[in-house]
Amino acid sequence: MRKRFSIILCSVLCAASIGYDAINSSAQSPSKFMDTYQHWAELSIQTAVEKKYVDGYDDGSFKPDLPISRAEFIKMLSSAAGEKVEKVEGNDWYVPYVNRLKELSVIPVEFPERYNEPLQRFEMAMLSARSVDKALKGSMLDAVQLGLIHGVSTTDLAPYGTSTRAQAITIIERILSAKKGEKLPVDKYAISQALIETANSNVEYVLGLKPKNIGETWSAGQGATVTLDQVVIADPSDENDPYMGYVDMSKWHRNVDKNRDIVVLAKFTVKVEELAEDNFNLFVNQFITLYDRTGTLLLSMDGLPRTVRFAVPGIYSGYVAYGIKKDLAKTGLVFDVIGSEVDVARP
Repeated sequence: MRKRFSIILCSVLCAASIGYDAINSSAQSPSKFMDTYQHWAELSIQTAVEKKYVDGYDDGSFKPDLPISRAEFIKMLSSAAGEKVEKVEGNDWYVPYVNRLKELSVIPVEFPERYNEPLQRFEMAMLSARSVDKALKGSMLDAVQLGLIHGVSTTDLAPYGTSTRAQAITIIERILSAKKGEKLPVDKYAISQALIETANSNVEYVLGLKPKNIGETWSAGQGATVTLDQVVIADPSDENDPYMGYVDMSKWHRNVDKNRDIVVLAKFTVKVEELAEDNFNLFVNQFITLYDRTGTLLLSMDGLPRTVRFAVPGIYSGYVAYGIKKDLAKTGLVFDVIGSEVDVARP
């Protein structure tokens, strides 16, 4: 007989949006370069050229949308900081700039040596953060907390993406401002996402709590286990909050106040083997939505408020969600899993 196990749940919470980190300029002044007129970064490019930390090409172009190489960014960073180096002609023109930033501990030992390849965003974050504070490791989280790096969307920091020459100038200008002590605007979605990617939770940033038991696995009887993967706080009052996309607002209880409450989402991985017990129940008393939108969890809307059955052995990953008052949430968060309360965040 095929075994099954189920999840008992009761409150249901869905909305989605995307925000982008776009830098816009309304500059209409004449451009020195034939390919920067009315470009969004035209004014920034002109300013950077006047500061003499970047220039165009011999053919009169600037190529603002060309991906920037590691060597080019390092040269810009060194020059913008006013570092004096002895110039070298030929293919190794960037070596003096690299050496200088290594001397200053801006370039760490683990930085890739392939300097003519495109600079990746996590490398830009590393160099940017360490330019401002050499005591920092230079993580993406360091850079977004300083306001140096923003997300490419509300859910994507694109650490392995590349940046253009124009975008690099924007980052250099932020670095210069930060080094002067100016407080830069930060991307709250980028900070939240960086924390989720590094610590699997944003509860510390949103609520000031410490996440608990993330990565813990519990036995759910013979042939079944439950693992807590993430704890994410979503804001139902923010129409751009990306994690509200996992929540079905049409099923939310009428007493829940979007401006008073927050939504707690715990991502679980449930592993079901052929030997799973017939009568096993995962007592979560919340709503679970399938994370990757595949598999047997997708039931009709009529079935969702009651019980989702794992009739087929496999590995299932989903978010369990519930609403809670913000003030109450700051005292700690718990989930009732496999018949007992589990702390997921505490002061």
